[in-house]
Amino acid sequence: MMRHQTFFWTAWLHASQARVSTLAFQRCDASVADIVFLVDGSSSIGVNNFQEVRGFLRSVISGLDVGPDKVRVGVAQFSDEPHQEFLLKEHQDKQSLLQEVDRLPYRTGGTQTGKAMDFILSRYFTKDAGSRAAQRVPQIAVVITDGDSTDDVVGPAQRLKQRGVIVFGIGVGQANLKELESIANRPPQRFLFTIDNYQALQRLSDGLLQTVCVSMEDQRQAISEKFADIFFLVDAGVPATEFQQIRTLILRLLNQLSFSSSMHRLGFAQYARDTEVDFHLNTYQTKDELQSNVRRLRQRKIQPNEPRNLGAALQHAAHNLFTSEHGSRADQGYRQVLVLLSGKASDDSMYKQARLLKAEGVTVVGIGIGGSITEMRLIATPPYLYQSISTAVPKLRGIIEGGASNCCWLVSDCKAAKLADVVFIVDESGSITTPNFQLVRTFLHSIVSGLEVAQNRVRVGIVMYSDRSEAQVYLNTFNNKTELLNFIKILPYRGGGTNTGAALKFTKDNVFVKSRGSRRDKGVQQVAVVITDGQSQDDVAQAGAELRRAGVTVYAVGVKDANEAQLVEMASHPPNKHVFIVDTFSKLKSLEQSLQKILCHNVIRWHPENLCFVLAGCQQTDEADIFFLIDHSGSIWPNDFHDMKKFIIEFLHTFRISPQHVRLGVAKYADDPNLEFDLTTYTDAKVLEKAVEAIKQVGGGTETGKALAFMDPLFEKAMRTRGHKVPEYLVVITDGKSTDQVAVPAKKLAAQGVIVYAIGVKNADHEELLDIAGDKRRTFFVNNFDALKPIKDDIITDICSPDACKDIPGDLLFLVDSSGSIYPKDYNIMKEFIKSVIGKSVVGPDQVHVGVMQFSSTQQLEFPLNRFFSKEEMSVAIDGMQQIGGGTDTGKAIALVSQYFDLAQGGRPGLRQRLVVITDGEAQDEVKGPAATLRAKGVVIYAIGVVDANTTQLLEISGSPDKMYTERDFDALKDLESQVALELCDPERDCKKTEKADIIFLVDGSTSITLEKFRSMQKFMVSMVNQTTVGTNLTRFGVILYSTEPNSVFTLNQHSSKKEVTNAIAVLRPPYGDTYTGKALDYCLQYFEPRHGGRHALQVPQILMVITDGDATDRNSLVAPSVALRQKGVTVFGIGVEGANKTQLEIMASNDASRVFYVDNFDALETLHMNISQVLCESTKAVCEKQKADLVFLLDQSGSIASTDYTLMKKFTMDLVSSFKVGEDLVRVGVAQFSSDFQQEFYLNQYFTEKAVFEHVLKMQQLGGGTKIGRALEAILDHFEESRGSRRASLVSQNLVLITDGESEDDVADAAERLRARGVEVFVIGIGNVHDLELLQVTRSPEKLFTVQDFTSLEKIKQRVVDTICKSTPSCSIDIAMGFDISQRSGAPGETLVSGHPKLRTFLPEISHYVSSVSGLCCLDNKPIKTNIGYRVASADGTTLYDFNFEEYSEDVVKKVMTLRLDQPTLFNSALLQSFRQKFSSQSGTGVKVLVIFSDGLDEDMMKLEHQSDLLRQSGVSALLVVSLEGVRDSYQMQMLEFGRGFGYNLPLSIGMPSVSSSILKQIDSVSNRECCDVMCKCSGNEGDRGSRGSPGSKVRLPGRKGNRGRGVSAGSGEWGHPGHKVLGPGPSKGFWCEVLVLFAGSSGSSNSTDSAGFRSVPVSVLPH
Repeated sequence: MMRHQTFFWTAWLHASQARVSTLAFQRCDASVADIVFLVDGSSSIGVNNFQEVRGFLRSVISGLDVGPDKVRVGVAQFSDEPHQEFLLKEHQDKQSLLQEVDRLPYRTGGTQTGKAMDFILSRYFTKDAGSRAAQRVPQIAVVITDGDSTDDVVGPAQRLKQRGVIVFGIGVGQANLKELESIANRPPQRFLFTIDNYQALQRLSDGLLQTVCVSMEDQRQAISEKFADIFFLVDAGVPATEFQQIRTLILRLLNQLSFSSSMHRLGFAQYARDTEVDFHLNTYQTKDELQSNVRRLRQRKIQPNEPRNLGAALQHAAHNLFTSEHGSRADQGYRQVLVLLSGKASDDSMYKQARLLKAEGVTVVGIGIGGSITEMRLIATPPYLYQSISTAVPKLRGIIEGGASNCCWLVSDCKAAKLADVVFIVDESGSITTPNFQLVRTFLHSIVSGLEVAQNRVRVGIVMYSDRSEAQVYLNTFNNKTELLNFIKILPYRGGGTNTGAALKFTKDNVFVKSRGSRRDKGVQQVAVVITDGQSQDDVAQAGAELRRAGVTVYAVGVKDANEAQLVEMASHPPNKHVFIVDTFSKLKSLEQSLQKILCHNVIRWHPENLCFVLAGCQQTDEADIFFLIDHSGSIWPNDFHDMKKFIIEFLHTFRISPQHVRLGVAKYADDPNLEFDLTTYTDAKVLEKAVEAIKQVGGGTETGKALAFMDPLFEKAMRTRGHKVPEYLVVITDGKSTDQVAVPAKKLAAQGVIVYAIGVKNADHEELLDIAGDKRRTFFVNNFDALKPIKDDIITDICSPDACKDIPGDLLFLVDSSGSIYPKDYNIMKEFIKSVIGKSVVGPDQVHVGVMQFSSTQQLEFPLNRFFSKEEMSVAIDGMQQIGGGTDTGKAIALVSQYFDLAQGGRPGLRQRLVVITDGEAQDEVKGPAATLRAKGVVIYAIGVVDANTTQLLEISGSPDKMYTERDFDALKDLESQVALELCDPERDCKKTEKADIIFLVDGSTSITLEKFRSMQKFMVSMVNQTTVGTNLTRFGVILYSTEPNSVFTLNQHSSKKEVTNAIAVLRPPYGDTYTGKALDYCLQYFEPRHGGRHALQVPQILMVITDGDATDRNSLVAPSVALRQKGVTVFGIGVEGANKTQLEIMASNDASRVFYVDNFDALETLHMNISQVLCESTKAVCEKQKADLVFLLDQSGSIASTDYTLMKKFTMDLVSSFKVGEDLVRVGVAQFSSDFQQEFYLNQYFTEKAVFEHVLKMQQLGGGTKIGRALEAILDHFEESRGSRRASLVSQNLVLITDGESEDDVADAAERLRARGVEVFVIGIGNVHDLELLQVTRSPEKLFTVQDFTSLEKIKQRVVDTICKSTPSCSIDIAMGFDISQRSGAPGETLVSGHPKLRTFLPEISHYVSSVSGLCCLDNKPIKTNIGYRVASADGTTLYDFNFEEYSEDVVKKVMTLRLDQPTLFNSALLQSFRQKFSSQSGTGVKVLVIFSDGLDEDMMKLEHQSDLLRQSGVSALLVVSLEGVRDSYQMQMLEFGRGFGYNLPLSIGMPSVSSSILKQIDSVSNRECCDVMCKCSGNEGDRGSRGSPGSKVRLPGRKGNRGRGVSAGSGEWGHPGHKVLGPGPSKGFWCEVLVLFAGSSGSSNSTDSAGFRSVPVSVLPH
């Protein structure tokens, strides 16, 4: 550890060399500081060593420029007691100082370092002792010690630092490193030094001197007085007495502060109709001149009622007052402050002007003297607003002296963004210069000030770079925000070149890693902010892409000469949200607010999964044919091609893939197009994914036009194979300009009805993309292939919106900001946005109604909800809207708009009601109350903020982060159109459409029904069918017509697609006759039986829809068949038209009024489906998949919860319990409560009836206290023990429901991870002001997190919570580490890791790819689990030579591992196993951990290795597998070290065995089932037969044109088939069945072609354990 720290010191010294070596001593000569050395004089040191200390002090002091006005030095010694050797004031010349050091006595005694630090704080760092802290002189302490302190050091060290003292720590010999870290300032690599002995002190003296000198200078700059340019802009019409007060105020400031041309500067102007300047910033050079001229100031004479044009005055200030010509020093980094004193409301518009002035970096202090305080609130920089001169006087000096920081505003914007890892990558190249770098420090300081920095909140890292990169701050360096901010003030500046690409790579490899504090594995967002001023001298595109691929969101801030193209290349997509550019360093200040706001908003909105609403919306897309046309030309790199395939895979998992629903095909092209697979080739998502993964890149040119023409017949074939036209989509991805014409074939596709999306990457041509898509809204351009991921949701949302928004009637009102701060161009963009969202909605009298209201200081209704029912009328009305101008009274507007949702004003309160608020600025009134009142009415509010909108207010309006958007400018609204349109359709509503049911229509065809009326019945039936998802395993339909006799037209098992059903309904003809409804009901019962396709035995809901228009002829025969149907589990809906008898309908529906519908005419029947669909959906909900489950509730009982709310929470808990069948063999329930402490209520084996559970819950009492969720999660683990009633060992689902109303006072991530590792699924319900990102750490899945505004809203989410619990399955993480023992090395130059081992070179890529996913885990889910693979190469002593973190399989990483340069042997010894134990400990979370070692033989005593293997197992590693390399003779001996293997453990693994990849995967599969599912062993069948020789492959060479077709030579044997499985469960007496797909497959000898495999499915019995 000591060597480790010395390395850090050496690194720091080396990093500072360029600057220090040439400047250190000169700077020390010029520097000023007070330095106190605190020397350990305890007995453990010894006389000889203490003499080394004297020599060390002499060396350091000799290099300092000592003097009364330069460097002062004091020395104190400590042991049991501190001793004052000499104070800072005592020896102020170097000679006497050195003499005193030589006479320094050696005191001896114990070691009480804490007491000694308090001593120097009270005795040395005081004015009386010679400290010059009050004169802004840097204060430095150097603590030298060799042992553990016997008292506390943390508190005293903290007190020193809080007083502004920089503390260096020097540890000698056995000094306690952890203790030293708490003494010294952070980061330790700069302020902490460790050496092995006192003799090494001399070698350290030069280094310490240089480092201290640099710190002295940096600290001097940081604490030096900061000056400002201050301009007073005064309303010329204020009363004379007020003007006198203003003059007095300025004179007082002049007396209190330093004013001159080189210090603070002052200007003064008065405004009325126009602005007149009394004096500019550079008019007077001295304080005396200023004072005499301020005394002579006279108030300007103005005409009675002369207008006060404040807007013009602010514009004048921006253009004339704060200019270098008139004395402004903004370009030198001086703060610009405008003190505005207003006596009345402005007579002209001033909103835009105020915004412009602040955007230039001017801090506006507003003082109202009878003027409009509302107006001043808009102009002033928060929080600098005062209502009178008297209240402003005490504050003004502090604002000017302390710096006009926007920290409060920034914190407000970032209140909810409480969890992220943020790394700043800061350019420190020579082009920046020292003064500009100080502005960079200030910018960083301001941004970090606004974040909630703490180890369990936002972590911050800082990387500095020029020619090379260095981490100044890692993500786990600072625990204290104040210390971090103090360090930012003294960030070192070196100069040098600009290698930004290398810095991005360095940050990915060295900072965003677990060992340095990254929490990526815990689901915490990773953010990088690059700040640079020039063009990088290396490539940034690839490095930026790799950083983004690692899951990091990248922002790029360019200053001055920064290359915009490079900024875009390194930043995340889209650039308008991630790239910021200013032309001078002084304008960085104007960026603070916008960067802070966007960064924090993206943190709030971010989570690693796709947006839930997109997935929910796309599950409703019934039918579509989607083709991908992908460019695989030679210019595309393998990583890029992999990104394309990943894009397609993520795309396909969003939809319901099947022949009847969404079909997907892929074609690729270069010089020529070719079909990879057609729409009909693969019929399910899993097989499709494998097919996409198998796509090979061939290379060639880029002939996009030919490829588009190639797609034309494929879409024609699509219609033929489906039998009817469905929505057709083509997604084209290309990276370059086509060598042929694209317009004609693209138009032909469009004419055919194909909707084309064109995605251009890198060098693609924008105009050509537009030609391909035919619409700029379907044209996308990204700078790298990794950016395909963020645009995926945009395309999917566009495809899914039509189906998701069908038949969802509701009220939609837009409340639009029309204030004066909005430019006309932006106002028009906003109108286009509204029209676009309306255009994507289904508008109509019985569908969506839309209204629009504008607001500023006043409100103006443009049209209410019931005025227009067509998009055309609405569009005309919106085009005619005129901007109002004025302020931003959002709260009043929300309060007023509420009435328009009422019935009297055209609203429909029974339907979904939505309000979309769009605003560009901070509200000038209170919004929280009006918004909460409107939401309480049931109106859902979406808040969209642009430019200066306040994030906190947007959250108060929407009530939820997922209904809040914030954008930099109005142009960004275009990106929101599809997303908002889909969200307004409420795709996540509890019941979207009927998914699985047996539905039979029983249709009255009696004589009273004319053909026209019968057609209305047919339309109704078709509409009902369209409300469902039809399929053999989904919803089935049958039709029975009746009159005098009933007749089944088609049964439940006759039609398997929606088209077949609707076609069959279309040809129905009425039989005519009497209305024997009773007879028909009796007849129906048989058609719900299995022989006719009924699935009652499979618990599929069964529905009978009776449609009739009259009185039943056999009215007395209705009861018996109705009861029989009910007893058989058939739910009857009674639908009556015209003369139908309502009483009879109720009899059929078992007197359930919710299932009886009546309309008085057949026209109304055609739209009745909208009323019925929701009731039908609720009636056909699938039976909970968790008939058996262990369900534990963890309830917050903290003091923040009111007693009435506590009662509501208990009721909600009981409501959830009542949704399940409670019983000893069904659902077991346990409950605990928590606040500051955990409180056990009852375990899973205490109550087995709902009644007993309820009785206990009702008796529970609230204790109050704090909110320690982490502690509670840790304690609740006990509930999931077998002794407490958990049935985990029997594979019964384990579930925890946490309900809380607050933010945790402790860390939650680790405890939650332990629960998930135990197989517990955690669901969280957050109420009110909760920390969403923290709760997301608990669930790790957004689908399992539910938030509501208050306890009364809990009821609204009950069904969604129940549905989610019923459908979810536990997740399991699998980390695989691979190590290498290759002892025999030739030592030849250029030798790589795999040199001399051809089989390892051949099979390592295949093994890594093979084990990259595990399928069919727990026999519950076929969806493969992606594994994380890490690699490490260690030297003979265990030192890490190369290390790759655990991450999903990457072909690129495998190539890097194989080509590692290695000139020394690696051994299979204890050090190797210890190294991997450390790797798992520092890099892997909980879950399955497997170590695979490739070895050429053991290199150490077997007993020692067995001991280390046992320690590895005890540390939590699940399995150790050893794969013998070629030539190994003791493979059976190596087996003795293995552990965790399943059946087949007696078979040694070797690199040359047949199907080595399959064998390793089989072992990992067995381990994973054991760890994740408690399946103790999983038996595997025999290997499949070898495949026959495949067809010839093609030669591949990238990049370049496609080569000629080649023949495979000497094709080897094919891969072995996947093993079959037989699973032994642990249950005491019961087994279960698991259906396993056993593949007998043969692959070709070619790398590019495979034979198709035959397969069959066999059930495998699971035996009792």
